[in-house]
Amino acid sequence: MPANYEYGERKMKDKRLLILLMLWLFGASSLMAQRLGGGLMVGPAFSTMKISGNDSTTFRADFTGGVRIALIPKRSIFGGEVDVIYSRQGMRSRAGLDESGNTIRFLEKSHYINVPLLLNVYFRKWNEDDEDESKIVRLRVGPQIGFCVGGNEVYDVKEGKKKKQYITPWEPGSFNRIDYGLTAAVSYWFVEVRYTFGMANVFKEGGKSANHVISVTWSDIW
Repeated sequence: MPANYEYGERKMKDKRLLILLMLWLFGASSLMAQRLGGGLMVGPAFSTMKISGNDSTTFRADFTGGVRIALIPKRSIFGGEVDVIYSRQGMRSRAGLDESGNTIRFLEKSHYINVPLLLNVYFRKWNEDDEDESKIVRLRVGPQIGFCVGGNEVYDVKEGKKKKQYITPWEPGSFNRIDYGLTAAVSYWFVEVRYTFGMANVFKEGGKSANHVISVTWSDIW
Protein backbone atom coordinates (compact mmCIF):
# COMPACT_ATOMS: atom_id res chain seq x y z
CA MET A 1 0.00 0.00 0.00
CA PRO A 2 1.49 3.42 -0.93
CA ALA A 3 2.80 5.48 1.96
CA ASN A 4 0.82 8.57 0.92
CA TYR A 5 -2.42 6.54 1.03
CA GLU A 6 -1.69 5.34 4.58
CA TYR A 7 -0.85 8.93 5.59
CA GLY A 8 -4.11 10.23 4.12
CA GLU A 9 -6.13 7.51 5.85
CA ARG A 10 -4.48 8.29 9.18
CA LYS A 11 -5.22 12.03 8.78
CA MET A 12 -8.89 11.27 8.08
CA LYS A 13 -9.15 9.15 11.24
CA ASP A 14 -7.48 11.89 13.29
CA LYS A 15 -10.00 14.42 11.96
CA ARG A 16 -12.94 12.23 12.96
CA LEU A 17 -11.51 11.86 16.45
CA LEU A 18 -10.97 15.64 16.73
CA ILE A 19 -14.56 16.35 15.62
CA LEU A 20 -15.95 14.03 18.28
CA LEU A 21 -13.78 15.64 20.94
CA MET A 22 -15.05 19.07 19.92
CA LEU A 23 -18.66 17.86 20.06
CA TRP A 24 -18.08 16.42 23.52
CA LEU A 25 -16.55 19.66 24.78
CA PHE A 26 -19.43 21.68 23.29
CA GLY A 27 -21.97 19.49 25.05
CA ALA A 28 -20.04 19.57 28.31
CA SER A 29 -19.88 23.38 28.21
CA SER A 30 -23.69 23.55 27.95
CA LEU A 31 -24.27 21.65 31.18
CA MET A 32 -26.18 23.65 33.79
CA ALA A 33 -27.15 22.74 37.34
CA GLN A 34 -25.55 19.35 36.86
CA ARG A 35 -25.37 16.60 39.40
CA LEU A 36 -23.13 13.57 39.65
CA GLY A 37 -24.57 10.14 38.88
CA GLY A 38 -23.25 6.64 38.62
CA GLY A 39 -24.24 3.28 37.23
CA LEU A 40 -23.25 -0.19 36.15
CA MET A 41 -23.22 -1.98 32.83
CA VAL A 42 -22.96 -5.69 32.16
CA GLY A 43 -23.80 -8.01 29.30
CA PRO A 44 -22.55 -9.93 26.28
CA ALA A 45 -20.03 -8.53 23.83
CA PHE A 46 -19.65 -9.61 20.21
CA SER A 47 -16.21 -8.81 18.86
CA THR A 48 -14.15 -9.36 15.76
CA MET A 49 -10.96 -8.06 14.17
CA LYS A 50 -10.66 -6.61 10.70
CA ILE A 51 -7.38 -8.07 9.50
CA SER A 52 -5.92 -7.02 6.16
CA GLY A 53 -5.70 -9.93 3.75
CA ASN A 54 -8.01 -12.10 5.84
CA ASP A 55 -11.73 -12.21 4.98
CA SER A 56 -12.59 -15.24 7.12
CA THR A 57 -12.83 -13.47 10.48
CA THR A 58 -16.20 -13.41 12.21
CA PHE A 59 -17.68 -12.39 15.55
CA ARG A 60 -17.20 -14.30 18.77
CA ALA A 61 -19.37 -13.89 21.87
CA ASP A 62 -17.98 -13.09 25.31
CA PHE A 63 -18.52 -10.74 28.27
CA THR A 64 -18.21 -7.06 29.13
CA GLY A 65 -18.93 -5.11 32.31
CA GLY A 66 -17.97 -1.97 34.14
CA VAL A 67 -18.92 1.23 35.94
CA ARG A 68 -20.08 4.62 34.74
CA ILE A 69 -19.68 8.09 36.26
CA ALA A 70 -21.79 10.82 34.69
CA LEU A 71 -22.71 14.49 34.88
CA ILE A 72 -26.51 14.68 34.67
CA PRO A 73 -28.03 17.99 33.52
CA LYS A 74 -31.27 19.42 34.87
CA ARG A 75 -31.75 22.28 32.39
CA SER A 76 -30.12 20.81 29.31
CA ILE A 77 -30.34 17.71 27.16
CA PHE A 78 -26.55 17.31 27.15
CA GLY A 79 -24.64 15.27 29.69
CA GLY A 80 -21.26 13.61 29.89
CA GLU A 81 -19.77 10.44 31.30
CA VAL A 82 -16.60 8.44 31.74
CA ASP A 83 -16.80 4.64 31.76
CA VAL A 84 -14.28 2.07 32.97
CA ILE A 85 -15.07 -1.23 31.27
CA TYR A 86 -13.51 -4.68 31.31
CA SER A 87 -14.02 -6.22 27.87
CA ARG A 88 -13.21 -9.72 26.62
CA GLN A 89 -12.63 -9.33 22.89
CA GLY A 90 -11.05 -11.02 19.90
CA MET A 91 -12.36 -12.88 16.88
CA ARG A 92 -12.83 -16.32 15.43
CA SER A 93 -12.40 -17.76 11.97
CA ARG A 94 -14.98 -19.70 10.04
CA ALA A 95 -14.69 -23.47 10.46
CA GLY A 96 -12.53 -25.29 7.94
CA LEU A 97 -10.81 -28.61 7.32
CA ASP A 98 -7.15 -29.53 7.69
CA GLU A 99 -5.23 -31.98 5.51
CA SER A 100 -6.53 -34.92 7.56
CA GLY A 101 -10.17 -33.89 7.23
CA ASN A 102 -10.46 -32.65 10.80
CA THR A 103 -12.61 -29.61 11.55
CA ILE A 104 -10.47 -26.68 12.70
CA ARG A 105 -11.18 -23.16 13.91
CA PHE A 106 -8.80 -20.37 14.88
CA LEU A 107 -9.59 -17.80 17.60
CA GLU A 108 -8.00 -14.73 19.11
CA LYS A 109 -9.03 -14.00 22.72
CA SER A 110 -7.97 -10.69 24.24
CA HIS A 111 -8.58 -8.74 27.45
CA TYR A 112 -9.01 -4.96 27.53
CA ILE A 113 -9.68 -2.22 30.05
CA ASN A 114 -11.54 0.42 28.02
CA VAL A 115 -12.18 4.02 29.04
CA PRO A 116 -14.63 5.89 26.77
CA LEU A 117 -15.26 9.63 27.21
CA LEU A 118 -18.84 10.13 26.04
CA LEU A 119 -21.21 12.95 25.28
CA ASN A 120 -24.73 11.97 26.38
CA VAL A 121 -27.63 13.42 24.41
CA TYR A 122 -30.99 12.92 26.16
CA PHE A 123 -34.10 13.16 23.98
CA ARG A 124 -35.84 15.16 26.73
CA LYS A 125 -34.80 16.96 29.91
CA TRP A 126 -34.63 15.16 33.22
CA ASN A 127 -37.67 15.67 35.44
CA GLU A 128 -37.57 16.00 39.20
CA ASP A 129 -39.37 12.66 39.55
CA ASP A 130 -36.87 10.80 37.33
CA GLU A 131 -35.02 8.37 39.57
CA ASP A 132 -32.86 7.14 36.69
CA GLU A 133 -32.58 7.59 32.93
CA SER A 134 -34.59 4.50 31.97
CA LYS A 135 -37.59 6.47 30.66
CA ILE A 136 -35.45 8.68 28.42
CA VAL A 137 -34.15 7.72 24.99
CA ARG A 138 -30.49 8.69 24.86
CA LEU A 139 -27.54 8.73 22.50
CA ARG A 140 -23.93 8.43 23.59
CA VAL A 141 -20.93 9.17 21.38
CA GLY A 142 -17.25 9.88 21.88
CA PRO A 143 -13.66 8.64 21.74
CA GLN A 144 -12.36 5.63 23.63
CA ILE A 145 -8.93 4.57 24.76
CA GLY A 146 -8.21 0.95 25.66
CA PHE A 147 -5.44 -0.89 27.45
CA CYS A 148 -4.73 -4.46 26.38
CA VAL A 149 -3.71 -6.70 29.28
CA GLY A 150 -2.97 -9.78 27.16
CA GLY A 151 -4.43 -12.37 24.88
CA ASN A 152 -4.24 -15.90 23.51
CA GLU A 153 -4.24 -17.62 20.15
CA VAL A 154 -6.50 -20.67 20.27
CA TYR A 155 -6.76 -23.57 17.81
CA ASP A 156 -9.82 -25.77 18.11
CA VAL A 157 -9.50 -29.15 16.42
CA LYS A 158 -12.28 -31.73 16.15
CA GLU A 159 -11.02 -35.22 15.31
CA GLY A 160 -14.13 -37.35 14.90
CA LYS A 161 -15.92 -37.05 18.22
CA LYS A 162 -12.85 -35.81 20.06
CA LYS A 163 -12.18 -32.11 20.56
CA LYS A 164 -8.75 -30.66 21.26
CA GLN A 165 -7.73 -27.11 22.03
CA TYR A 166 -4.28 -25.62 21.69
CA ILE A 167 -3.69 -22.31 23.49
CA THR A 168 -0.68 -20.05 22.89
CA PRO A 169 -0.37 -16.80 24.90
CA TRP A 170 0.50 -13.68 22.94
CA GLU A 171 4.19 -12.95 23.05
CA PRO A 172 5.11 -9.76 24.95
CA GLY A 173 5.97 -7.12 22.38
CA SER A 174 3.89 -8.71 19.62
CA PHE A 175 0.79 -6.60 20.32
CA ASN A 176 0.08 -2.96 21.07
CA ARG A 177 -0.82 -2.20 24.67
CA ILE A 178 -2.77 0.93 23.70
CA ASP A 179 -5.93 0.80 21.63
CA TYR A 180 -8.18 3.70 20.62
CA GLY A 181 -11.31 4.25 18.61
CA LEU A 182 -14.78 5.75 18.42
CA THR A 183 -17.83 4.62 20.40
CA ALA A 184 -21.53 5.19 19.77
CA ALA A 185 -24.52 3.82 21.68
CA VAL A 186 -28.30 4.02 21.75
CA SER A 187 -30.16 3.33 25.00
CA TYR A 188 -33.71 3.00 26.21
CA TRP A 189 -35.09 1.55 29.42
CA PHE A 190 -32.14 -0.40 30.90
CA VAL A 191 -30.89 -1.77 27.56
CA GLU A 192 -27.98 -0.24 25.68
CA VAL A 193 -26.58 -1.27 22.30
CA ARG A 194 -23.03 0.01 21.85
CA TYR A 195 -20.61 -0.19 18.94
CA THR A 196 -16.89 0.56 19.12
CA PHE A 197 -14.87 1.10 15.96
CA GLY A 198 -11.21 0.41 16.62
CA MET A 199 -8.68 2.63 14.86
CA ALA A 200 -5.38 1.24 16.18
CA ASN A 201 -3.54 -1.90 15.15
CA VAL A 202 -3.93 -4.79 17.58
CA PHE A 203 -0.71 -6.48 16.44
CA LYS A 204 2.58 -4.76 15.68
CA GLU A 205 3.27 -6.88 12.60
CA GLY A 206 1.29 -8.60 9.85
CA GLY A 207 -0.67 -5.69 8.38
CA LYS A 208 -3.69 -3.83 9.70
CA SER A 209 -5.66 -5.47 12.54
CA ALA A 210 -8.38 -3.44 14.27
CA ASN A 211 -10.96 -4.28 16.93
CA HIS A 212 -14.70 -3.97 16.31
CA VAL A 213 -17.04 -4.62 19.24
CA ILE A 214 -20.83 -4.69 19.63
CA SER A 215 -22.22 -4.99 23.15
CA VAL A 216 -25.78 -5.37 24.43
CA THR A 217 -25.82 -4.47 28.11
CA TRP A 218 -28.03 -3.86 31.07
CA SER A 219 -27.09 -0.29 31.79
CA ASP A 220 -28.37 2.75 33.68
CA ILE A 221 -27.41 5.92 35.54
CA TRP A 222 -29.16 7.14 38.70
